[in-house]
Amino acid sequence: MIFHKKVLFFVVLSLLLLGLAACNDPATNVNEDADTSSETKTEDTSNSEETIELVVNSWFASNAQLAQNVWVPWEEYVEEETDGRVEVTVHFNGALGDSTTVLEDVKSGLYDVGMALTMYHQDIELFPATIGDLPFAGEDPTLSSYIMQEFTKKYEDMIWEDVVPMGVGAPPPRYLYSTSPIESPEHLSNIPTRVSGELDALMIQNMGGVPTEVAFEELYNSLDKGIIEAYISTHDVFTGLSLYDVSPNFLDQPITFTQASGVMNQDFYQSLPDDLQTLFDEKLNPKWEELFVENSRKVMDTNDEVIQQAEEAGGEVTTFTDEDLLTLQSTAIPVWEEWIEMANSKGYAGEEMMEEYVNISRENGVELEFLD
Repeated sequence: MIFHKKVLFFVVLSLLLLGLAACNDPATNVNEDADTSSETKTEDTSNSEETIELVVNSWFASNAQLAQNVWVPWEEYVEEETDGRVEVTVHFNGALGDSTTVLEDVKSGLYDVGMALTMYHQDIELFPATIGDLPFAGEDPTLSSYIMQEFTKKYEDMIWEDVVPMGVGAPPPRYLYSTSPIESPEHLSNIPTRVSGELDALMIQNMGGVPTEVAFEELYNSLDKGIIEAYISTHDVFTGLSLYDVSPNFLDQPITFTQASGVMNQDFYQSLPDDLQTLFDEKLNPKWEELFVENSRKVMDTNDEVIQQAEEAGGEVTTFTDEDLLTLQSTAIPVWEEWIEMANSKGYAGEEMMEEYVNISRENGVELEFLD
């Protein structure tokens, strides 16, 4: 019995010694280190391919033409061209910020990308681009976009301070809409009319209207409640917000274009790997500009459908004679003169900028006869 206990003791002791030896074996340690290194490498690889989220805020509804013609295809294009490295998340209906604070919101990083309309940013860096907002500056969005792109080249450093420009273009032309038929150039006399900024207010005032500030998001309700009776906007807004229900009448001759730009947060852009920065510069941002200008053309191509919608809602679509149109255009002259004064007061060379813009316009077939 004692002998068997001794044998058992030595067997257990031998197994313990073998186990200790295995733990200290260099070959075993190398394998463990190799396994650990492999796991680390796997984790590093995973981190280097982490998806980058790009957050967009659009103050249009998801079913609006601008959303469907610009943001949705651009989202798909970005994700396809980056092989899924950049994932675009678009928030519609101004979920992250309204139409008047886009530039400030993008600068602050509230979201990464937005579309800023110059008429909402007249008091800050975008002011030079507001020259394209002046009434009766043109009728064609593609041509208006090209003229603005040529004009803004000289002022890029001033306009795009602390943001990355994605492109400049003109939305569809803006028309005059009203709750009552527009029968003469004096139609707006004493009528409360929505304005967006100082230049808009001066234009409406010169047309005889009563300038009334109303947020884009409150446009339908303001018309429905009689707070305003007229406004200047685009056909896609007219149809997208069903404004023909409350203001089915419009003048079928463009009043203005308002310039717009896609803007990207500078910190977001600089955080991207070099190859993605190059891709945004050379393909992705130019694609946004291309889609934006194409959208304007698509909206203009629906003009007959918009006329039908207005008439079916009980409205009248008016076209002025050349004489009446010139009478209406003449009310815009003080607005162009005021723009020069505003530019001078902000430290710009207003007369020089106006001369440059008019020359570029006329070189491209936009005569601006009412200014002569």
